[in-house]
Amino acid sequence: MKLSLFGFSVFIAATMLFACWGLNTHFSSGPLKSNVTVVIPSGIGLSHITSILAQRGILNEPFVFKVAAKLLGKSKNLRAGEYFFEAHSSPNAVLEKLSSGNIIRRQLTIPEGLTSLEVIRKLYQTEGLIGKVSVKVPEGTVLPETYNYEFGDTRNSILLRMQKEMILFIENESEKRRINLPLKSKEDVITLASIIEKEAGNEIDKPLISSVFYNRLRNGMRLQADPTIIYGLLPEFNGDIKKADIYDQTNPYNTYVIDDLPPTPIAIPSKTSLIAASQPSETNFLFFVSKGDGSHYFSVTYNEHLSAISEYQ
Repeated sequence: MKLSLFGFSVFIAATMLFACWGLNTHFSSGPLKSNVTVVIPSGIGLSHITSILAQRGILNEPFVFKVAAKLLGKSKNLRAGEYFFEAHSSPNAVLEKLSSGNIIRRQLTIPEGLTSLEVIRKLYQTEGLIGKVSVKVPEGTVLPETYNYEFGDTRNSILLRMQKEMILFIENESEKRRINLPLKSKEDVITLASIIEKEAGNEIDKPLISSVFYNRLRNGMRLQADPTIIYGLLPEFNGDIKKADIYDQTNPYNTYVIDDLPPTPIAIPSKTSLIAASQPSETNFLFFVSKGDGSHYFSVTYNEHLSAISEYQ
């Protein structure tokens, strides 16, 4: 009886010592020597997660970590994702981060002026995104912006968000759009905005360039925008517009030949280009020419335009 009581007392003492050691270990600095990023795959359990953390040098007592996760009721709440762990993070800090889903938020910036093909190519070059692109991406249907994403997000999901943002923005701008503008649809606004995007060298000139195109449309004049010719020549365009390109009747985007807007946008326009297309300046300008510094000279008459070409080009 005395031996049994002694043995029980030893067991209790050992348990308390183990508990104190485990508690101290769980809240003390961990073994990680330098900051590290770790990806926790989806669909795995506590044991697999603990194994990954131990292999990356974040834990040196995996058993204690698993016991703590179970005792604290967090073993089934650990989220998959990409995590950043600072050097010497305590097991408790690691557990809190995993259970709260404090994952890394990555960013992807889509510049204005890209074609849909270039957007898709950029998505394939972006680290952390997965899956093939199966979403249809008509030209001009995504909004150039900086998007947050997580490691493991699909490329399709990012594209759908970009398209949704474009729809929301163009619908909002449509409510502010000036009446009596000679465009038939929101798609026409995006198409004109894409031309403005490729023509403008600065933000200030965009509403003025927009006014030129609107004035030309009202007067039955062709837009005569070089970027539309270039788009129609892609991907074979070599950097120089030839005289034959200007008079090319086979290029459906050649606004030196067609009487209206091209059949589709020629790029993804920025918010400022979309605003300019919806709210052009009120001018009598019918011509503009680049001054070589990103700005343009605007003219009402063709003779004035010829003089500007002589001066600036």
